[in-house]
Amino acid sequence: MTADPLERLDRLPRWPWQRLLLLNLGGSFFFGFYDIVVVGGALPVIGKQFGESSSHMAWIVTANLIGLVLGEFLGAWMAARYSRVRTLQLALFVFSIGMVVSAVAPSFWVLLFARFLAGLGTGADIAIVVTYIAEISPSRMRGRITGFTTVCGYAGIAIVPFLSAWLLPIGDWGWRVLFGFGALGAVVLVLTRRHLPPSPRMLQMKGQDEQLEALVSEAEQRVRAKVGELPPVVPLAGDASPARWRPLVLAVLSIAWIAYYFGNYGWLVVAPTVLTNNGFDLVASLGFIAIANLGLVLGAVIAYLVADRFERKWLLVANFSIWALALGGIAALATGTAITVLGFVAALTIGFGVPTFYAFTAEHVPSRVRPWGMAFTDGIGHLGGAAAPLVLVGFAIPMAFGSMALSGVVVVLLLLFVSATRRRSLEQIAT
Repeated sequence: MTADPLERLDRLPRWPWQRLLLLNLGGSFFFGFYDIVVVGGALPVIGKQFGESSSHMAWIVTANLIGLVLGEFLGAWMAARYSRVRTLQLALFVFSIGMVVSAVAPSFWVLLFARFLAGLGTGADIAIVVTYIAEISPSRMRGRITGFTTVCGYAGIAIVPFLSAWLLPIGDWGWRVLFGFGALGAVVLVLTRRHLPPSPRMLQMKGQDEQLEALVSEAEQRVRAKVGELPPVVPLAGDASPARWRPLVLAVLSIAWIAYYFGNYGWLVVAPTVLTNNGFDLVASLGFIAIANLGLVLGAVIAYLVADRFERKWLLVANFSIWALALGGIAALATGTAITVLGFVAALTIGFGVPTFYAFTAEHVPSRVRPWGMAFTDGIGHLGGAAAPLVLVGFAIPMAFGSMALSGVVVVLLLLFVSATRRRSLEQIAT
């Protein structure tokens, strides 16, 4: 009896696709994450140029995140109805348009629309990339591959405060160059994302057995050329789960993402404005955050190395506990040294926690509804991020960073209600 193609894919010990695919997907994270945070440091400068208050400018961030939420749901609908690959291509195209318009925006309202449009593309792209990676990766590599692409994403975040500290003081056009860099990268990705392999699980759900067999055989051939004899196929449970979520899992993970993104975007986007509103110089604030955010890349590298070696649930519990302690320390001390040192620790937990949490969430969703599941949890979660600038921008440092720290406590408590996933197929977890 011939083994199921998905069983054969899941047992592969190496990445079975071209490395250029990883670079393209990593580029999505680099420029997507870059775009989400690039406006944070520039807000005070843009607000002064357009004659808008900091509370009014906070809507620029919120519009982007609202677009991101809608983009995740729209992308999920397209990915489930049509194709993961087509959705990824269209999402990146929309994102590139939003970035180009952001760079040349002549007014507050045009910039507001451009940020919404960029968020629409980013939301669809990142949510479906996570689903796509989960579906094309062998089971033992899902965490590592998600970790690799997110290393790229956090490199995009880490570079923002350095570029901002250099470009923003130069002139009124500095913030436009920041957006222009992202627009250029997005256009390059559009031009290179022309030949992506289809999702094996999508082919199975559509009954395209011949294409699925050819795709998996090609993957096996690539890995066999690198390692020789392949491991034996281990029979796995079929995807017999209903095409919907267990309500408790849906509720717990969605609330956890809402809480986490509130604190996450508080640190990544709102922190420069909070610091400048509380007496810190803009360039000094960006300097503190630039050094601290180097922890993002280190955290993502650690996730890449260890996410598949230990149970993700307990890694996440430890990670978000450290996140809460680090931000609580900043709230208590409120000094430049504390922001830099403890901020580095907090950033490290973001770099480690987000790819691990993405993989953990995707694993809990049946294949039939995985795009919708990721869109719902991550999309609803970004409502927490959208609320962060509106809530935190007027707070003093202890209240602002204390609120961010509380997000970690909430996530830790909620994760205790979710099952473990290590070394189990997507179909086994979903049943």
